[in-house]
Amino acid sequence: MRIWGGIIGVGLFSLAVCAGCANSVSVRDRAMAKTHYDIGVATLNTGDMRGALKELLDAVKLDPEAANTHNALGLVYHRLEHLDKGLFHYNKAVEYREVFSEAYNNRGVLLMDIGRYDEAIESFGIALGDILYRTPASAEGNMGWAYYKKGDIKEGLKHIRNAVAINTKFCRGYEWLVRISLSQDDVEAVESDYRRFERYCASDKEVAKLISPDYKRQMQYYYALALLKRGDLKRARDLLGECSTEDLDAYFGTKCSTTLKAL
Repeated sequence: MRIWGGIIGVGLFSLAVCAGCANSVSVRDRAMAKTHYDIGVATLNTGDMRGALKELLDAVKLDPEAANTHNALGLVYHRLEHLDKGLFHYNKAVEYREVFSEAYNNRGVLLMDIGRYDEAIESFGIALGDILYRTPASAEGNMGWAYYKKGDIKEGLKHIRNAVAINTKFCRGYEWLVRISLSQDDVEAVESDYRRFERYCASDKEVAKLISPDYKRQMQYYYALALLKRGDLKRARDLLGECSTEDLDAYFGTKCSTTLKAL
């Protein structure tokens, strides 16, 4: 009994300390923290991870319990591949704001990256449980990919198909579906989902602006592999020729080129 009592006592003490921290942040410090946060997010969106990190660390020093700042720090550390620090800040984000679906989704992606699939699925599930979450397709698609990565193909396909049904412009979902079907030698499914990617993503002017040229080459490469499995050499050659490039920075462009030369 004393052990349980000790744990509860520590928990209550921690809550009291946190409450004191929140009350001790002055209006001036909170305003300054918000300014650093805004600059940090703007800098993050330009791709300057180091600059964003500096601003966000300044923000969290001034306002240690700002959930948005912890979520942004999680993103920066995640992208810099400092995964332990990224997970720490995602955990802080959901600690300081109980209903924070974006942070739960981001946290799930990081957990998936380090192979903790069951915990990732749980985190995605919490995000999906929020009926006000604006991008449920992202969390459900991520959940499906986590199921696939842990070896449950059926459950993975179910959730990813739900995601693209919710949002037909969830392009990553079509990529995952194509990759899974390709691994299962289901050429018809690859073709079907590649066509949907072409229709809802590559051919949509607004969505296409958000897709890198090499991402489109990636999808063409997968479809070409499926055509080769079917024995459709001519169509595969044509597609590989379309996605080929000698640009060394275009990973899938060079894969298309190398595969074409090998045929």
